[in-house]
Parts: sequence; structure tokens; C-alpha cells
Amino acid sequence: MSNIVDWSKYILRLTRETSEYQSGSWYRHYWNEVFEVVEYAEATSRGETIRIDNIDGEVIHVTFVDEKTPKYGVYGVVSLQNPKDVLRNEHAQGGNNEFVWERNDYVVLTLEQKES
Repeated sequence: MSNIVDWSKYILRLTRETSEYQSGSWYRHYWNEVFEVVEYAEATSRGETIRIDNIDGEVIHVTFVDEKTPKYGVYGVVSLQNPKDVLRNEHAQGGNNEFVWERNDYVVLTLEQKES
């Protein structure tokens, strides 16, 4: 692990928000999970897996895997200078006058300092 930053003072927050509009009503689902910053650590929660691939100085390289990602997941990078990375931002809509639908899926990884 890098000696430049005391990573025990930081957490990774994985946030997911999904929403779907159909037949005149919205379905919304939102959650967030907190992970310790430990090089080569892997954690699974709610079917999503986050793996810290390596820590290079002040940069954390991660892989995110869930039911919508390719087999090997989605690569992400967060750092002290850029503490947020959008891992997925999908939007789709369609329909006609009688039937309109819309779907959104948003996954973001944020590096945050622990509250004292």
C-alpha cells in the first residue's frame, strides 16, 4: 500500500440509483454501500462486487461487477484530486401516446474522508 496517503482515513462509497417509469407511475430504488480502502480487497454486497485492483500513489484503481456489467466488470479510478467516478449511467425511453416508458440506471463510486 502507498505510504503517501493514510488510507485508513478514507472510505469508498458505492451508490446505485435505478428508476423506471411505466403506466403513469415511477419505481425508484436507491442504495449505497461503504467499503474500506485496502489494496487488493474485494467485497460483495447486494450482488455487486467491488475490487481494489491497486493503489498507485494517490490513485485507487477498482473493478466493479454486477448483473449488467460485462463478465470482467467495469474499470474505475478515483483519487484525492478526482474523488468521483461514474461507473454506469444508462438511460432509455420510448413508447407512444398510449404507452410511455423510461428507465435510468446510475452507479457512482466516491472517495470520501471518514467522519470524525
